[in-house]
Order: sequence, then structure tokens, then C-alpha cells
Amino acid sequence: MKMTAYLLTTVLIAIIVAPTVVVSIENGQERTNRKLLSKDREEAKNTEVAVVYFSRSGNTAVMAKTIAKIFNADLINIDASKYKIGFWGLTEAARSYQDREVEIDPKELDLSKYKKVFLGSPIWFYRPSPPIFEFAKNNKFNAKDVVLFNSYNSNFGQDHIDEFKSIVMSNGAKSFDHKAVKRGRMGSQISTAKFINIIENKFSKGENDE
Repeated sequence: MKMTAYLLTTVLIAIIVAPTVVVSIENGQERTNRKLLSKDREEAKNTEVAVVYFSRSGNTAVMAKTIAKIFNADLINIDASKYKIGFWGLTEAARSYQDREVEIDPKELDLSKYKKVFLGSPIWFYRPSPPIFEFAKNNKFNAKDVVLFNSYNSNFGQDHIDEFKSIVMSNGAKSFDHKAVKRGRMGSQISTAKFINIIENKFSKGENDE
């Protein structure tokens, strides 16, 4: 009985502590990324390229801003209040990462002036997050080159990337590419400076995934 009680106590502690640690790390990332993202950016001049992204803790937002700078592109943020930073947003992300429908803003955009569209999202449980799937389903990419970009902690499932590609291509895209940068697991992530350097190399020089 004592051993059973001990095991139950250990499990309960793990259930409570693990999310608390993750939320603390995410909050720290968000604060760091917010300072970086708050720096002014020159107005985009290349109206043929758009960078559309969803981000929780700011890692994908940093990717998006870096890509937009490289291509001098329009930068458009997707808001999904369901997944706001913090405990409840993390809970929703873990609970509904496979959701087929989610409220986002904007849901649709007039992309007609763009020739190339970058779509960005974190990877949740090996899958691009629901908001970027929702955006892809609700928009037309007629004759456009589309690039999905992701930040991730451990890995991504190619089957999920293929699923996303299928949606984009069925909505008129001319081509599809996927680029991802591994930030690392919680508590052992690469520095923001190194993260940005990898992004710059991957997108400006066309390097393959490491």
C-alpha cells in the first residue's frame, strides 16, 4: 500500500510540475522574443511576397520576421486566441492539436497580388498547428509558389506535411516547398542568435535542413 501511495504521489507531482515548467519556459521565450519582435522593421517594398504566420511563444514569429526581412515581404500575423501564451493556451494546444476547425483572424486574405507566399507555424506533436491548417483551407493560392516553414522541438511527421501540401495544391498553388528549423527541446534550445543565423542561411542561401 505504501509503495502504491508513493507511486500515485509521484505521478501526481509529475502531472502538476511538468506543465508548470513548460509554461515557465514558454513565458520566458515569449518575453525574449517580444523584445526582439518589437524592434521596428522597414516597410515592405516587395509586394510580390507575403509571409503569413501563427506563433505562440514567438519562435515562429522570429522566423517569420527574419524571412520577411530577407525577402522584403509583407508580414501578416494570424491570431488564434484559443492558444494564447500561458497555462490554458498550452492546455488547448495539447488537447486540440488535431482540430480540423479553429477560430483565426484573419481567416481569409486577398493574396492575388503575391507570387510567393510563406506560411509559418510551430510543430505540435509532429504536426503543423491547427491555425495554419485553417488558413490554408480557407484561402486560394492560384498560381503561387507556397513555402511552409516551421520551428520545432523534436521532429515533424512527413505525412502531416504531405497532408498540408495536398490542401495548398488543391487550392491552386503552383508549387510547394517545406523548410523547418529545429530549436531544440524545452530547456536545451539553441540560442536566439544561432536560431536566426540558421534561418538566414536556410532561406537566403537555400540550404537544406540540417
